[in-house]
Amino acid sequence: MAKANDAESNKILLVDDDEVLQQLLQNFLTGQGYQVAVLASGERIAEFLNSNSVDLIVMDVLLPGENGLHWLAWVKQHYSSLPVLILSSQQAVDDRIAGLQLGADDYLIKPFHMTELLLRLKNILRHQRSTETKLDDSYIYCFDPEHALFFRDGQTIKLTTTETRLMRFLFDHAGEIVTRDQISEALRGNSHHPLDRSIDVHMNRLRKKIEAKPNLPKYLNTVWGKGYRFIPPKKEGV
Repeated sequence: MAKANDAESNKILLVDDDEVLQQLLQNFLTGQGYQVAVLASGERIAEFLNSNSVDLIVMDVLLPGENGLHWLAWVKQHYSSLPVLILSSQQAVDDRIAGLQLGADDYLIKPFHMTELLLRLKNILRHQRSTETKLDDSYIYCFDPEHALFFRDGQTIKLTTTETRLMRFLFDHAGEIVTRDQISEALRGNSHHPLDRSIDVHMNRLRKKIEAKPNLPKYLNTVWGKGYRFIPPKKEGV
């Protein structure tokens, strides 16, 4: 996987059937040092990924044939660590929620400013780097280049880029109550909107991955009316 801070080595696959937007994005991102390939639908994603290295996919929800959510699910099933940023219209709230539930690493609402797209891409790619963090000898918290979380008995849990960032934030605030505003600021750089369910979607999805019994969480707890509290898993016998 390419280094996130080296734009010239980052390869982006754009999946969008809007020819005007294709050209605009390709010209802009190429000018920023990225290598950009374009597909007008998802039908050739499997063939393309089989023969090309890709660091990130930017995919529109509205595509001819199967829509972007279908192909997002396919990518996450076959290339679980490959980040995907979805593009959706202002009105398509359900599509954005569905995209996050399927594993999208971020979403961007059309129309958007090119600078915002660039910042979001950089943010995702920056967190693709391998990171290892240990709180102390009592706790284990580790990511490999494929964004796998190791804890307790050595079980490997695959994480998306957003989940990786979320886990890092939670470990940085272990034992503290963190609000949705704090989480949103850490993940997206803006405050949480009361009607936006995406933070809860991320937390619930992460809970399903790290908890043996998600309905009876030991580590990632909801603090009603306030937010969440994360208690890191300890080594056995500690």
